[in-house]
Amino acid sequence: MKRIVLVIMLLLACNAKENMFANEMSSFCLIGCGFLNSKGDIAIDPVFDYANPFSSIGLALVGSEYKGIFINFKGKWIVDTKFDDAESFSSNYLAAVKIHNQWGYLNDDGFIAIEPQFNEAKNFAENGLAPVRWQDKWGFIDEKGKMVIKPQFEDAYAFDESGLARVKINGKWGFIDKYGELIIKAEFDFVHSFNEEFLAAIRKNGKYGFIDTNGSIVIKPQFDYASDFTRGLSIVQSNGKLGYINTKGDSVIKAAFDGAVNFNLNDVAAVKIGVLWSLIDKNGSIISELKHEGTIESLSNGLFLIEDNSFNQYWYNSKGEFLLYTDMVCSIATLKNANGTIVYPRMTREEICGK
Repeated sequence: MKRIVLVIMLLLACNAKENMFANEMSSFCLIGCGFLNSKGDIAIDPVFDYANPFSSIGLALVGSEYKGIFINFKGKWIVDTKFDDAESFSSNYLAAVKIHNQWGYLNDDGFIAIEPQFNEAKNFAENGLAPVRWQDKWGFIDEKGKMVIKPQFEDAYAFDESGLARVKINGKWGFIDKYGELIIKAEFDFVHSFNEEFLAAIRKNGKYGFIDTNGSIVIKPQFDYASDFTRGLSIVQSNGKLGYINTKGDSVIKAAFDGAVNFNLNDVAAVKIGVLWSLIDKNGSIISELKHEGTIESLSNGLFLIEDNSFNQYWYNSKGEFLLYTDMVCSIATLKNANGTIVYPRMTREEICGK
């Protein structure tokens, strides 16, 4: 018994470490794509054609020479198999892959675990089921590839933490349980999955609100838009402005912004007033005003990335400190730190320019 408990504890510790590293790394692209850590340092050189985020098991899907591969946190190739398309690995170490126009599943040793046979396939959930499309209908398979919920839905997503999966029936969305039973009636124009607060955003008659896992309306549809709850708050839009509400539907940060992103793990969010972005805390107080214009993305490792209309990119940390930016040097895309020093490629300006 002690041995079993020890094994479970070790597995939990490994999963926690993998999730920690998954949140530590975010991708970036110059000519190629690589990964930055939470300090803005290059963790994996930008040598791939594309780079997807790291999954919870510590592998990231990247592309090299028109071939998809998976790498670990050190950039080492773990799975090297030719496929046309792929999803990230699920927690059960299976990844949906497309081979010769059919979808199946690959294990982390690089072997086919479920033969390509489906028209589409999505990630497995914690309950061991994955949504797949067979011809024009969606159903769910188990980890052996057996169809356990027959194809009958117009669309479907993976089961979420509530144990429910959103499905589309006759143009409307509802939720089923693991047996395929319709638990929440398909009556919504669109639904999000249940999130960390076990609330799901729904759209009905053009307005957004929230339901609980019983299908009861807990925040009535009243917003022009609503995001998933993150760190206890949701972004909502009213009269063209964005603000934040809590799980009771109370406005905690007034809808006064022209743009907004969800709060990150550091409890910091970015909001836009006019054309410029600022970082705020959960009280709505401004932490820092950012000096670059463009679209913003809150990265998993706590950094914020701004991209302007000319595709120049600028990175800030959660304190609002300017860290990195892209710049062309002698027609070569480079990454520089806030002091203007070239950090990638690892060459001087003279070496890049051939002087």
